Amino acid sequence: MKASLFRFYLKRELFSRFRYSLLIVVSITLGVGSVIGIHSYKDNTANAIKKEAKSIMGADLALQSPQEITDSAKELIKTHLPEGAKTSRSIQFLSMISNDSGTENSLSFIKGIETSYPFYGEMKTEPESAYRNLKPNQVLLDASLVENLKLKIGDRVRLGDSLLVLAGIVIKEPGAVGSFVGSAPGSIILKDTAIQTGLVQRGSRIRYTVYLKFPESIDSMEWKDKEFAAFIKEDLTIYHNTEVNSGSQQFIKNTFDYMALLALAGFFLGAISVYTAVRTRLLEKRNEIAILMCLGAKPNVILLLVFSEILILSLLGTTFGLGLGYLIQSLLPDISGLLAVGAGTSVLGLSVSSLLWSLVLGVVLPLLISIPLVLETRSVKPLAALKEVESQTSGNLSTSYWQFGSFVLIYLLFTSLAILETESIFKGILFTLVLLTLPLLVYGLYILFGSFLQKISKLGWLSKEWSLVTKKVTRKSGALRLSIIGLGSALFILTLSLILQESLLELSGAREIERRPNMFLLDIRETQKNGLLTTISSFPVEKQFVAPVIGARLSKVNGEPIKKEDTIQNAMDRNWRATARTREYFLSYRDELYDTEEVTKGSWWNESGRNEISVERDFAGYLQAGIGDELTFNVQGREVSGKITNLRSVNWADMKPNFVVLFSRGILEKAPRFYIVSLLIDASEDRYQLQKVIVNQFPNITVIDTEKTIQAFMGILEKVTQMMALMTAFILAASFVLVFTTLYASQSERKREFALLRVIGANSRFMMKHFLREALLVSVISFFLGLVYSVLSNEILNRSVLELRSVYPYGQLTLVFLGICFVTVSLYAVGLFSFFRMPTKTVLKEIK
Repeated sequence: MKASLFRFYLKRELFSRFRYSLLIVVSITLGVGSVIGIHSYKDNTANAIKKEAKSIMGADLALQSPQEITDSAKELIKTHLPEGAKTSRSIQFLSMISNDSGTENSLSFIKGIETSYPFYGEMKTEPESAYRNLKPNQVLLDASLVENLKLKIGDRVRLGDSLLVLAGIVIKEPGAVGSFVGSAPGSIILKDTAIQTGLVQRGSRIRYTVYLKFPESIDSMEWKDKEFAAFIKEDLTIYHNTEVNSGSQQFIKNTFDYMALLALAGFFLGAISVYTAVRTRLLEKRNEIAILMCLGAKPNVILLLVFSEILILSLLGTTFGLGLGYLIQSLLPDISGLLAVGAGTSVLGLSVSSLLWSLVLGVVLPLLISIPLVLETRSVKPLAALKEVESQTSGNLSTSYWQFGSFVLIYLLFTSLAILETESIFKGILFTLVLLTLPLLVYGLYILFGSFLQKISKLGWLSKEWSLVTKKVTRKSGALRLSIIGLGSALFILTLSLILQESLLELSGAREIERRPNMFLLDIRETQKNGLLTTISSFPVEKQFVAPVIGARLSKVNGEPIKKEDTIQNAMDRNWRATARTREYFLSYRDELYDTEEVTKGSWWNESGRNEISVERDFAGYLQAGIGDELTFNVQGREVSGKITNLRSVNWADMKPNFVVLFSRGILEKAPRFYIVSLLIDASEDRYQLQKVIVNQFPNITVIDTEKTIQAFMGILEKVTQMMALMTAFILAASFVLVFTTLYASQSERKREFALLRVIGANSRFMMKHFLREALLVSVISFFLGLVYSVLSNEILNRSVLELRSVYPYGQLTLVFLGICFVTVSLYAVGLFSFFRMPTKTVLKEIK
C-alpha cells in the first residue's frame, strides 16, 4: 500500500467513525486525568513538605519522650551529639485555659519552650517581638483562642495554678512532632512557666522534646539511622525533620492512597471502554480488512494501519488527560495546609513521574489491550468478503497466546502502579486482584440472576412483552451481556465508595445513629474523683462511665524482654500493627464488660479474678500473644504482670473509655493513676456550664466536648469528602462512558432487531416501549449486580479490616439508581432516534 493511500485511509478512519474515536479519547482522557491529577498532586505535596521540612519542624531533628528525660538520657544526649550541635528543650500537653473571670474557657495545646527555638523558619507573632521577649508571667495564644476567650492583649488568662498575661497573638509557628496538627489551638509559654502551672505531674499525658540543630557538615538522617537504637533504649524517639507531623502526614498519605486507588479503579473502567470500543470497531471493519487484503494489502500493513489509528487516538486522549490532571489539582482541597507547608511553595504542576505515568497509562495500556484484538484480523478470510458473508476467525492457538500474554501484562502493569501508589506490595496485589477479577464475579452473579429470570418467565409470571426482553438480555450470545457486566462492575465501585464514605462519617460522629457520650474529662487525680463526681451529679447526665488510667510500657512477653531497639525508625511507618510491642500503653481495670464489648475467645473473669488480662482481639494478633500468655508492663519503674485469659471485640465508636489492654483487679490497683470520665449531656448549654464549673474548681482537668471536636474534625473531613466526591464524579463519568461504549457495541444488534420488528409490522409505539423495557432491565440488573457485591465487600472490609459499622446511604443509592436508569434510557433514545428517521430499506442495507 502506498504511503499516500495509507495516510488517506488512516485520515478517513479517524474522522468517519467519530463516535468510536470520541469514545476512545474520552475514556483515556478521564482515566489519565484522574490518575495523573492525584498522583502528581501527591508527589508535589510530598516534595513541598521535604523542601520546607526544616522550617516546618524548626530543627534538623527532635528527640521525644513520654516521660521526663532521665539523667542517663541527658548524659547520652551530651556524649552522642556531634560537636557544634545546638539544643532547645520543650514540653507539650493538652490542657484547659480560661480567661481571668472564668466565664470563658477552651481546650488548648500547650507548648512550654525555650526561645532559642526555632532554629529554622520563624515564630511570627503580633506584636512582632512578642516571642523573643516572652517573660515567665506571659503567654502567647492562637488567634482563635483570643476570640473564643474574648481577650485583648494585656488581659490575664488562667492556666492550671498560674495567672498569665496575654503578651501577643501567634500568627505562624513550626509544627509539632509525631502528632496530628489541628487537634486544639496552641498556647506558647516558657518551659519553666509550664512546670510552675502544676500541670506537669508524673503520669500526665505530657511529651518532652529536645530540638536539635546540626552543623552543615553533618547528615542528620545518617546520624538518626546510626543512633536510633541507642536513644530508643532511653525512651527517646528520634524524629527527622521530614517526619514532622507524622500523624498528619500518615493521614494525608492514606487519603491520597485511597484517592489514587479510586482513580485507578476509574481508569480500569476506562480500559474496559477502550477494549469494548476497539473490539466493536474491529468487528465492524472485518469485511473492509478482507477487501483490502483482496486488493493486495499485506497483513502487516493492515496491522500498522489499525495500530496507528489506536496510537493517534491514545496520544490525543493522553494530551487531554494531562490537561485534565492539572485541572484536578486546582480543584483539590488544600489538605496539605494541615502540614503548614510554606505559603510560597506551590503544589501544582505535573511531576516527571506523572508524565511517565501518562505515557504508560494513556499509550502503552491501550496498545496492550488492542494487541490480541488486532492480531485476530490476520485470520480474516478475504473470500468471505467477496461472498458477502460474515467473516470468521480461525481461532488459532497463537492468537490465544497473544491474548493471554496481553492480559498478564495488563495485570502486572496495574499491580505495579497500585504498589507504587500505596507503597505496599500486599495492598497493590490485593487491590488489582479484586479489580481485575471483578468482571468475572459480576459475570457469575449475572448468570445466576439470568437463570432466575428465565425460570419466572417460564412460569408465566411475566407478560409477553417483558418475557421477550428478558430472553434477549439473558441469552448466552449478544452484546447486551457485555453492557450489563461492564456497567455492573462500574456500579460496584461507585456504590462501595458511597457506602464506605457513609460508614466513615458515622464513625466520626458526623452521622451519629445512636446517642452516645459527648464529653470526656481527662487527667482526673485520685483526690479529685469524688468531688468531681459530686459536681457532675447536679447536671442532667446520662451514660456516665468512669475508668482509671495508668500509663505503661510493655517490657516482657512470657518473660522475654521487649527490645526497644526494634522500634521502627521511620515515623511514617509506625501504626498500631507495627508498634504493638514498643508503643506506650494506657492500661485500666474493671470487673464488667461494656455492652459494646464481647468476649471472642476465652472467658471473662469473675469477681475473685486477680491479675488477669483481656486484650482486644485484633491487637492480640499484632502482639503475637494469645490465651495463656503472660504480659509484663513497666508502670513508672515497677513491673506489673498478668496472664491473658480472654480476647474481646470492641466497638471503638461508642465513645466509652475503651482500652486495648484491660486488667482484672489486683496489683494494678495499687499503681498511681488518673481517671477518665465520659458522659452524655444533651443540651449544649448544660455542657458549657459544666465545663465552666469544672475548669474553675479543677483547673488541671482537661474537658473535651466531642460535639466541638467533631465540628473541628468536620472541617478536615469536609476537605476529604470533597476529594472523594470529586473522584466519585470521575468514576461516575467513566461509568457513563462505559454505558455509552457498551451500548455502542450492541448498536448493530439493536439496529438488526429494529429492522426485523419493522419488517414484521411493529409500529413505532411498540418499538419505543420494547426498547424502553430493555433499557430499564439493563439498568436494574446492572445496579442489582453492583449493589450486591458492594454490600458483601463492605461487610467483609468492615468486619475484617476497617472495624467500621456498616451504614448504608439509602438516599444516595436511590439517586444512583435513578441516575443510571435515566442515563441508560437517554442513551438508548439518542441511539434509536436516527433509526426512526431512516426508511426500513436503508436500515436493512446497513445491517446486511
